[in-house]
Amino acid sequence: MTAPQVTILGLLAAVIAAMASGRVRPDLAALAALLAAVALGLVPASEAFAGFGAPAVVTVAAALVLSRGVEETGLVQALADRLLPSGAGPTRAILVLGTIGAATSAFINNVAALSLLIPAALRVCRRDAIPPGALLMPLSFATMLGGMTTLIGTPPNVIVSQGRMGALGAPFGFFDFAAAGVPVAVAGLAYLVLAGWRLAPKRQGSTEDARDIAPYVVEVAVDQGGKADGMTVAALDEALAEHDGQVLALIGAGDRTRVPHGATVLGAGDRLLLEAEAEALGPGLGALGLTLAEKAAQGAGLTVAEAVVPKDSRLVGRTAAELRLRDAWGVNLVGVSRHGATRRQSLARIRIAEGDVLLLQGREEAVAALVGSLGLLPLTPRSLPIGSDRALRAIVPFAAGIAVAVAGLAPAPVALAAAAALSVALGAVTARTAYAAIDWPVLVVLGAMLPVADAMETTGTASAVIETVFATAGTPAPPIALGVLMLVGMTLSDVMNNAATAAVMAPVAVGVAQALGAPPDPFLLAVAIGASSAFLTPIGHQNNLLVMGPGGYRFGDYWRVGLPLEAVAIAVATPVLTLMART
Repeated sequence: MTAPQVTILGLLAAVIAAMASGRVRPDLAALAALLAAVALGLVPASEAFAGFGAPAVVTVAAALVLSRGVEETGLVQALADRLLPSGAGPTRAILVLGTIGAATSAFINNVAALSLLIPAALRVCRRDAIPPGALLMPLSFATMLGGMTTLIGTPPNVIVSQGRMGALGAPFGFFDFAAAGVPVAVAGLAYLVLAGWRLAPKRQGSTEDARDIAPYVVEVAVDQGGKADGMTVAALDEALAEHDGQVLALIGAGDRTRVPHGATVLGAGDRLLLEAEAEALGPGLGALGLTLAEKAAQGAGLTVAEAVVPKDSRLVGRTAAELRLRDAWGVNLVGVSRHGATRRQSLARIRIAEGDVLLLQGREEAVAALVGSLGLLPLTPRSLPIGSDRALRAIVPFAAGIAVAVAGLAPAPVALAAAAALSVALGAVTARTAYAAIDWPVLVVLGAMLPVADAMETTGTASAVIETVFATAGTPAPPIALGVLMLVGMTLSDVMNNAATAAVMAPVAVGVAQALGAPPDPFLLAVAIGASSAFLTPIGHQNNLLVMGPGGYRFGDYWRVGLPLEAVAIAVATPVLTLMART
């Protein structure tokens, strides 16, 4: 091998190690790799940022904006609620929810599709006494399977489509992925319905709602001349912390509530909502000059919402006291669930970790603003009348964009970008919401890794690796080569970003096809399926992390359901792709 080839392989190994370690953000690792490739002369400086204008990046960004508009129509939740009668049981629940999730994630972002279905799944669990652990992991995997079937279902599909553009001068069509993706998705869903859910841990998880918080909220009044009279809210919080309590809200005229700033000074007669059991506070109320008024399920105007902390959140490692959510956002943290166990006491001292489910309370608009700004993953349902004017303004541009792309009237990036712009123009989503909907770290990974992947071809690295492997192990038959490509993609995507996996593997897939004298399409599809099959760990895909807290899962739980599912995917996809390779 030449020096540039050895250098690019070393650089890729460093990127994989950095992403797999979990200590470096994938977007930062990818950007560092790009800059290093430029500094080492592997990527021309004039082409360093060409990846950010690539069709793949535009397609993913436009699809995310369109997904947000469809997400807020309430169509997915309505279908789930309508098709799941009482007493359905785990098998039917997974069949219905998994089918809806797979079909939805073929057209909208996987994470959005799953987050829309989790509230419906948890309602079924509460109603029919089903452990959330039995439903949520299969549901996560079902949405990931559905993403394999279309161009915009998942970023790896968009990346291998760009790889085809480089190899053959034309990208994949919108539904070209369905040839292999649909059989894999159907077989995978059948496995999850019939056997997969039985292998999942049956822990209770965090399935709390407003009713669950009720016993922990009490209403008190400030006594004249008591210790709390003249105290600030922050000072009262410090005093209540000794009894594992905190101030939630001030109750004003008409029983309207508001979350107070820590500097607010309390006076005699003020009414407060406290988060604590009255029995736990005990004599402490009297010592603070507070009189118990009544139990209160929730203050008027306040809402309770759950949200999952992603691994790259700036909340990770910080305590609730350091966050000062009430002062900054007007939102209370009233519970933290970790691995299915919910903590309500000593919240100020808990250090938040990735995968934690936060139970937040405040006015609806304040909670929504906090969740959106801090990048949390909400578990609360959104609802909008399906036939409403706004729903039509979201669905019609999306459907039109897909129709234009499928008909070949315009390239997919152009058609979807135009549809996204039309959605914003029609008010289906605001410009601010559109920007917030875009997963910028994913776009950075795409834009940074595409030039690095191109360097594998320009330096001849992909061909050199393949020649070395073939010379050592012999030239494999197409089924073996396809299976190995999927297996390597699955392994990498379990520990690193799936978009980066696809970017690294796509040039290799093209090189293998050329060495075997076969068309590149089935080999690129093998990479897409492998990169989208991160079923063994919670860090491989955001969906797996999203269900970790609500399902009560632990890191080592995923392989129990995921390993057989990966075997099913390889077993079903290999003959389909082999047939494509021979035609």
